[in-house]
Amino acid sequence: MHERAEGLRAVVAALCGLGRDFDAERIAEVLWLAAQDDGSAAGGGAGSDRTGRREGPATPATADGPPPDSLASEADQPAPRSSLHTPWGDGVPGSGAVGVSLPRAGSLPRGRELARALKPLKRPWPRGRRQRLDITATVSDYVRVGELTPVFSDEPERWFDATVVVDRSPTMAVWAGTADELVRLLARTGVFRTVRVHELYADPSPENTPTLHGPLGQRVEVGGGRSVQPRRLMFVFSDWASAAWRDGSQWNRLRTWADSVPTVLLNPLPSKIWRQTGMGLPAVRVVSPGRPGATNAQLRFVRTLLMDHAFPGTVDRDWLPVPVNSLSPHAVGRWARTLMLADPGGCEALLLPAPGRVEQMAEEEESEGVADPLSGRSLTDAYLYRASPAAVRLAVLCSLYPQVSVDLLRVVQQSLVPEATTADLAEFVVGGLVTVTEAARAGGHPVLRFRDGTREQLMPRLGTRDARRLNSAVDRFIASDPGSLNRFSAAVSGDGTATGIPVDPEPFGEVSAGALPAVGLPVDAPPAGPVETSEAPSAELLEEPAADPAAVTTAEEPADVIRATDAGPAGRETFLSPFARGPAGRETARPADHRPYFFLSYAHTPGYAGGTDPDMWVERLFQDLCGHVMAMTDLPAGAPAGFMDREIRSGEGWSERLGDALATCRVFVPLFSPRYFASETCGKEWYVFEQRAIHHRARSNQPADAIVPALWTPVPPSQLPSVAERLQFNHRDFGERYVSDGLFGLIKLRIFAQEYERAVYELAKRIVRVADSVRIDTARPVDYRQGPSAFGSPGSRVGGLRPMRITVVAPTRHDLPEGRSPEYYGDTPEEWSPYFPDASRPLAKVAEELVRSLDYQAVITSFDEDRHDDTAPPSAPEILLVDRWALRDEDRRRRLAAFDAENRPWVTMVVPWNRRDPQSRAAEAELTELTEAVLPGAMRRASAFVRPAARGVPTVEAFGHVLPQVVEVAAHQFLRHAQVNPPTQERRDLAYPLPDRDAP
Repeated sequence: MHERAEGLRAVVAALCGLGRDFDAERIAEVLWLAAQDDGSAAGGGAGSDRTGRREGPATPATADGPPPDSLASEADQPAPRSSLHTPWGDGVPGSGAVGVSLPRAGSLPRGRELARALKPLKRPWPRGRRQRLDITATVSDYVRVGELTPVFSDEPERWFDATVVVDRSPTMAVWAGTADELVRLLARTGVFRTVRVHELYADPSPENTPTLHGPLGQRVEVGGGRSVQPRRLMFVFSDWASAAWRDGSQWNRLRTWADSVPTVLLNPLPSKIWRQTGMGLPAVRVVSPGRPGATNAQLRFVRTLLMDHAFPGTVDRDWLPVPVNSLSPHAVGRWARTLMLADPGGCEALLLPAPGRVEQMAEEEESEGVADPLSGRSLTDAYLYRASPAAVRLAVLCSLYPQVSVDLLRVVQQSLVPEATTADLAEFVVGGLVTVTEAARAGGHPVLRFRDGTREQLMPRLGTRDARRLNSAVDRFIASDPGSLNRFSAAVSGDGTATGIPVDPEPFGEVSAGALPAVGLPVDAPPAGPVETSEAPSAELLEEPAADPAAVTTAEEPADVIRATDAGPAGRETFLSPFARGPAGRETARPADHRPYFFLSYAHTPGYAGGTDPDMWVERLFQDLCGHVMAMTDLPAGAPAGFMDREIRSGEGWSERLGDALATCRVFVPLFSPRYFASETCGKEWYVFEQRAIHHRARSNQPADAIVPALWTPVPPSQLPSVAERLQFNHRDFGERYVSDGLFGLIKLRIFAQEYERAVYELAKRIVRVADSVRIDTARPVDYRQGPSAFGSPGSRVGGLRPMRITVVAPTRHDLPEGRSPEYYGDTPEEWSPYFPDASRPLAKVAEELVRSLDYQAVITSFDEDRHDDTAPPSAPEILLVDRWALRDEDRRRRLAAFDAENRPWVTMVVPWNRRDPQSRAAEAELTELTEAVLPGAMRRASAFVRPAARGVPTVEAFGHVLPQVVEVAAHQFLRHAQVNPPTQERRDLAYPLPDRDAP
């Protein structure tokens, strides 16, 4: 402490000696800013260059242990890092690299704003394909003629059926993820009646004829006839940069489509560089003819003088206007308003000439000649001059590596340049600094390589702090989203002593040892070292402090740290501090837990006749509960005792705060009332917290009942959903008056003040007791609005719980295939635990709880014991949990193939696949191919509806995210294909008995 005080005095003296007018306040601000730096000095010390890479080792360790200063400055030591490489068929063999899957960042920023911009398209078509009962007309006819005859009328429906055409040219590999998210957005908004996806390819013929293919690879045709389809809207998504667009061959086909189907063009590139691609067509502003849903030929535009000069002899009918938009909400909203609301402001459009004219324009451009290639310096100067500040920032940050994965580029965009839009990212991709590798060779995802000389011009702009922030951002993103279902393949470097997988020798990023568990590698056995691209691997380590202060790397083992077991090849040693998690997952010390004790979930009561706020009584209850909890616990001053949505201040993200509270609170307190169980929002809050309890039980195989209900107003037992009926809770412990009137009755009437105090006190005691005895782990915050309701749909409880079959396809520990460890299996297939040791609870039990939380009744069966009758109609939707290892049994393969050959669309398959299991990782390619061969129909259905379910669900958390989607798909398919058995007259009489006319 004395040495620190002396050091602080020296720093203050040095500041005062600079000759500046520093007062005490300014000196304090300088010290505070210096303390916020997450690493060493900006210069990086004598052993680092401008990029933050180490030029040599630090002060060497002595023979007896680490240097004297090492233990005092462990936080300044760089964390051990492994380089990330792209799996590549032509890469370095024998590198020892280990294949992993990394979470993929979102590819469509401002998705919610885009969805809102499409709202004008929700205008209904009045004369739909279906009929509905017209109650008004039926009653009028009954009054007029005296006979009750139902009258039916056309039911309104969505105006458009959407067809999304995605260009699959080589340059579009960068935007494949954006195209997928755009399709999901269009389907999720509910704007269109149906959404179909077609892919546009160029045939490998001399004519380069564009062809359309459906989702199963079949060729399809659009347009070409005289009939116009005004209610089918076509989106064409492309960057218009391929040769087929530049030479005009694909524009002729697009003109054919736009003649018969209303068409709009979507371009991810910024509009200022459109003319550098194949979009060298005249641009105009078009307006609506005054009626919604106008075709392209009906849009009005005004020719410009430049058009008359450039295209003499043409008339308006020679040109077909086609709206064109960037992926900005403003541009999309302006087009939607023009199409459906006849907005007089209009929108941007391109004019497509008559067939043959585009080729003539392309030949004229080619006759002008091609410019000589520019040097790296010239390319960089041109980019820095014309690019936006956000695009320049992206390029400088990515210059840390000779190449960068597009997925990593999106991580940089979201983490370090949040102001960057899709147009800024596109500007970097097509700005001339990088080239795009072939996606097929690069493991299925594109990689951007810097052109010769461009990276060297950008690196001087990259500071040491920027390099540290880039690596920290990658670590945080990987570690914060381990259960993501949207992932891409990569490889973590090894030392070359093992065979490994072939990789590209140039890395595209680095990952710290602390983030290795999130990519499926144990922290106690990281890959040994980077793929050697130089004689000094240590020169590739960035001077960045460890993301986890507990993880440090030293030359010798200090006495006050615990060494993790190194089960892999000889290489780096990772040390863990005494307060970190040990190799067995056991905590050696428990930090203070200052999470909210409870989350108060209640239904908002609408105001009436301008009276006082009816929810003020709920807020008083919350304040009383917080006071009791603070008195019963050792929470420090300022720590939250509870949470309710009234604590959210104006300007804060409402859903984000609620999601954080649901992910961290210890106890969930629902206020029971008839309005509560009718609220979809309350059901979603209940569902999010219930998922935490289910995952806790899955990991620990111990009970975790952390829901403490409270009666706000009495609720009839018939109105309770199944999730509330299953709670083991005796409300009479809080008093008889509490049971009859609820907390609302006690708090409103002064004569019941004593009963109210007793009920609140007992409720607070129950909250504290449950919170201290059941410690549910925190979870990753989610948007609770996107989840289902635990109470089901409004009519789901009519007639009892809905059944859902869960069929397990797995071996037992007694009939395992050769080479398979028995620790994942039990005496029956239902005891299969694929995520052991992270989750020791059998997966069938976890699935049962998840299905029950969605207000279904789960029926668990084994495929080996349940003989499916292909002649009987389906009795319930079915989920098939498939262990790929089970397919090594020949008899089971034969029966599964026969089962798959039957038409069972109500059966949806889920493939749990623990990538942290070394046996499964080694056999993944073989077993995946076997699954596709034995169950092609189930794989096709799962890939069409819930793709992550068929590709392999990596963790129990990811299983909890994907199963609700699978349940929804299975239930929907069951309703579509199940046989309907109308009630007989006898059953109608039992249900609705008529009065006895002979009775007095």
